Amino acid sequence: MSGWTLTLKQAPALRLDLRALSPAALAGLSADAVAKFGVWHGNESVALGELFTITARTDDALHFEGDLSRADRIGWQLAAGRIHVDGPVGDYLGAGMSGGEIVASRDAGLLAACEMSGGRLEIGGNVGDHAASALPGSMDGMRGGTLLVRGSAGARFGDRMRRGSALVFGDAGDFLASRMVAGTIAVAGRIGAHAGYGMRRGSVVCAGTAPAIPPTFVTNDANIAVFWQLLARDLARHGGAFASLPARRVQRHLGDLAAGGKGELLLCV
Repeated sequence: MSGWTLTLKQAPALRLDLRALSPAALAGLSADAVAKFGVWHGNESVALGELFTITARTDDALHFEGDLSRADRIGWQLAAGRIHVDGPVGDYLGAGMSGGEIVASRDAGLLAACEMSGGRLEIGGNVGDHAASALPGSMDGMRGGTLLVRGSAGARFGDRMRRGSALVFGDAGDFLASRMVAGTIAVAGRIGAHAGYGMRRGSVVCAGTAPAIPPTFVTNDANIAVFWQLLARDLARHGGAFASLPARRVQRHLGDLAAGGKGELLLCV
């Protein structure tokens, strides 16, 4: 037994920075030591026991319960282990994670999965702007792993994304896959304006309503049947609207010609 359930006692007056909390950081600690573990509340370090009710678990997971919409950086740079959040979460969920698994049952704030390079992150609700993108001031977005968003995503989803798979089961906002370098994005619902703006490479699968094709993309009739079946079957294992992809055909549009034109928007028909 080394896991813990942390139940928020009440909404914090200031934002919490929980980057120091991980299954590895708390493994092997006594209940008293966990209660004294320091986290940031605004610019003040406070003991974890002042904010959360702490309960030992029979497994090795780290569970959060309560309204954590003012708690940022949960799962920051997670390398291994499991984190489950039963409630809404704040910004930077899973940012910089390289392994392990994070499951959040409800909505997440801004910048989720930024610079993620491995592992699996699942968000049960909606996610804010700049998910799977680059951190402010950085040049590289998501670089690996799998991101699943069961709800809808905000603007700039996958900005500067370089590798990995990111699936949105609902709608996606404006500037989807902007400045994308590589990797795969799939959206089951509607897509906002300017999809693929500045896109250099990578694939965007549009499984729902076809977006407006930007004027800097061109139709391509090359035979991609084998590639499409491999990609569609990989996406289909996530279920939902993606389960039927292997049985559908795609229209391919290459772009953004203003940035090299090696990316592709795949419209499912």
